[in-house]
Amino acid sequence: MNPDNIVVFLDAIQRTIIATKSDKQEAGRLNVTKAVILNVSPTQDKKLQVQLYPLFFREFTVNRDEFPSWSYDLSAIVLTDVVLESNLIAQYKQMFQTAAQVNADSGKVIKLFDDES
Repeated sequence: MNPDNIVVFLDAIQRTIIATKSDKQEAGRLNVTKAVILNVSPTQDKKLQVQLYPLFFREFTVNRDEFPSWSYDLSAIVLTDVVLESNLIAQYKQMFQTAAQVNADSGKVIKLFDDES
């Protein structure tokens, strides 16, 4: 099972969605927040590039520290028990850090050069 109520499913048009299960669930529905689309595409050097795109960009909302909720009809999606790799989960979590979290997480400042004045 994925940590922090992270769920993976295919939506009605077969996009792979990664999201966080909402605390409030309804019968016959999957309520989520922080939903992203998992996109995998080949590169020219025959490797796979993995990208996560938000389902809706926070930059378009009034309050950028709140995340919209999404409600999916369980009969229109395909749930899976896939457990994601830790680096993909870390990338997912990093996408949804608020400005306050980013500032709080900034580490100790390292001085690269000594001032010799």
